[in-house]
Amino acid sequence: MPRLAQREMKKSKDYEASDIYARAHHLIYGNKAPVGPDGRTRIAVIVNGDEGLVVEDRVKNQIYNALREKFPREYFAIMKGNDVNTKLLQRAEDEYYEMRKEATASMTTTVPGSGAGVSQPNGPVGAILEGVGGFLGGHQNTAGKASDVVKARTDKPDVDGMVIGNQPRGLADMRRQDYVEAGKACGYDYVFVTTLSLGNGRDDKHNFVLFNNVTNHQNLWLRVRFVDVNKGDYLYRNDIAVQADSHNGSRTGRVYEHAIYTAMNEAMDDIDVSED
Repeated sequence: MPRLAQREMKKSKDYEASDIYARAHHLIYGNKAPVGPDGRTRIAVIVNGDEGLVVEDRVKNQIYNALREKFPREYFAIMKGNDVNTKLLQRAEDEYYEMRKEATASMTTTVPGSGAGVSQPNGPVGAILEGVGGFLGGHQNTAGKASDVVKARTDKPDVDGMVIGNQPRGLADMRRQDYVEAGKACGYDYVFVTTLSLGNGRDDKHNFVLFNNVTNHQNLWLRVRFVDVNKGDYLYRNDIAVQADSHNGSRTGRVYEHAIYTAMNEAMDDIDVSED
């Protein structure tokens, strides 16, 4: 029977288990240690957000590395929360589909030249009809509206009020209780969710006597939800804005990596880990 794999994050390259942990592990389990998290605190990690950020492995690795460093492997099992993500996406599909369908159906546009009070369903077809009607009726600036209408339909903000870019809506409507219930159903102690969003960017050109130079600036939002599944509350919730720059390059790649490194360091500094 197929089932989702339990994927604990790999050890960091410089990881070394402490002697105390090794001795305690042997006393508890003997020579038959169980496979998997073996009783450690389980944290499910979900990374989502803007397409341009999520596709960058170097960006995701900064998140994973910061978590591995903050939460010692001896006490915490940092898991890729594919099971939690699956439950949340299923909930989004079941609970929010009807709401989205009704919102789309309620949007209409009047077709110029078709008579007063005549409306068509909004969407690519309605927009094309609007453009054709406008052209025939002398409103030539109304042609080519299909992309505008599609954008209007997909620009409903997420739960934080941020515009959703070129990506599936996914977890955009999820609230704290949704993460609590999904984490509890999958047997986690905590759910750590990061949502990555691009902010403003700019390129500053510097004209010198012998050469020209460009400094590329890019803002990035790291939205952190660290949910205590058992208490049903956020252990930590923050929206962190950071900026990174490069010279004579572009506002992608390493700029994203540096920005998320800075943001994750700030988030991890805000969280205290003890043995209690």
